[in-house]
Amino acid sequence: MKDRPGGEVYELLRTLAQRPAPFAVSTIRELWTRPHLAAQMLEHHLSQESEHSSRPIPVIENTVEWLDRQLDLAGKRVIDLGCGPGLYARRMAQRGARVTAVDFSAHSIDYALTRDTRNVDYLVADYLEDELPSGFDIAVLIYCDYCAMSPASRQRLLGRIHDLLEPGGHFVLDLNGPGAFDAVDDHVEIQERLMGGFFAPGDYVGIHKTDVYEDEWLSLDRFLVIEPTATWQLFNWAQYYAPESAAAELAEGGFMIEAMTGGLDGAPLQPDSAVIGVIAGKAED
Repeated sequence: MKDRPGGEVYELLRTLAQRPAPFAVSTIRELWTRPHLAAQMLEHHLSQESEHSSRPIPVIENTVEWLDRQLDLAGKRVIDLGCGPGLYARRMAQRGARVTAVDFSAHSIDYALTRDTRNVDYLVADYLEDELPSGFDIAVLIYCDYCAMSPASRQRLLGRIHDLLEPGGHFVLDLNGPGAFDAVDDHVEIQERLMGGFFAPGDYVGIHKTDVYEDEWLSLDRFLVIEPTATWQLFNWAQYYAPESAAAELAEGGFMIEAMTGGLDGAPLQPDSAVIGVIAGKAED
């Protein structure tokens, strides 16, 4: 076999072999707005066989039931940030909440509008950047979406949520816990049509590389997609928390912990919980 010029291929793989600085590159919007990926994400949201985008319906129902017991959803104004196809928003509305559901995936919102929309107003918007209504009693951010953002974006979001909430309001979210961090490892795989065609409708080779940043309690899942006519990447960051670090970060953003559990279904918090569920109250200025 003859040698071929390396050039672009060498540079691509050289950068892939390196570990970028934490949150140096972000492609959160790409995952939800690239047409083929948006369709795949919706399919995984709705699938009961996959937890890539959401949790199974029984878990979602248990979560909403638990939140109703804790916060009495009836009559409350709720903003569901990163609502996807409305799986939580619809169920909160069915328990009497008046829900504003926000997502920058028009594809997911289009699906949500085909379902029961009573007491739910859907809004295609970026909750970090776009103008949002205010006067809410409860803000929810579920499926560890908070953990995908950089520290600066997280503090910006906390400030925005603080402003959106009425005095005495609550912020509900879940976080990657110690058990999830213990389970992640450095990893590389390469495969034709990685994840069964998730990344593109035609032929491609996918490389999935996971880097773990031990000191920062952080990981990066990096996907390099090589199609016959295009090459592109996704960077999915995940921040992990101990209960103490979660409480400190939320306090800095103006929230005080009222409940901390092993998930938003009320499961007891354990030292190795993979998920930390949080109900935090808005601190008075």
